[in-house]
Amino acid sequence: MLLQNYTLRIVLAECNPSSEKVNALVELSEDISEVFPYLNTVLKGFQYSDEGKILTVKGKGRLITFRHQQIAITKLEDEKEAREVMEELKQIVNETYVNRGQIKPSYTSIPIPRPTDIYKLLPGTNCKKCGVPTCFAFAFKLTNNELEWKQCPSLLTGEFEANRLKLSEILHDGGG
Repeated sequence: MLLQNYTLRIVLAECNPSSEKVNALVELSEDISEVFPYLNTVLKGFQYSDEGKILTVKGKGRLITFRHQQIAITKLEDEKEAREVMEELKQIVNETYVNRGQIKPSYTSIPIPRPTDIYKLLPGTNCKKCGVPTCFAFAFKLTNNELEWKQCPSLLTGEFEANRLKLSEILHDGGG
């Protein structure tokens, strides 16, 4: 097991003090940087620096930044959620470390899709069936991993199959 012990500290979001969300800084007792290239593959990291030993991933509307002995997690509801997310990350780190022999490490960052690129592939009807007021707002939420493209009913039709495949490709979700 690579990651064993940690200390979690909750901090308020500095860029938006009125936000109801909190962030967590997790100090690790071990240096986990040797697993970063494998985590980059497993978690589809979008920013990775092998030289700086920093990996940033996006998921569920939050950013998670791994450093050699620290993990920063954004947009959490409270300390309880922070602990749950950290336990999940601990499991992922340790499973990735154990299975690293079967994982091809990735030392590169993937391009971040822009909301305008995603918007061009959406129906553009602003139908609100996805629960978002406009297709552009939906594209923005897709970019931030707050929603999945599958939440747009129109994309599930045959008419938008080519767009759906392209979206899956640029969002790096492996679906289609």
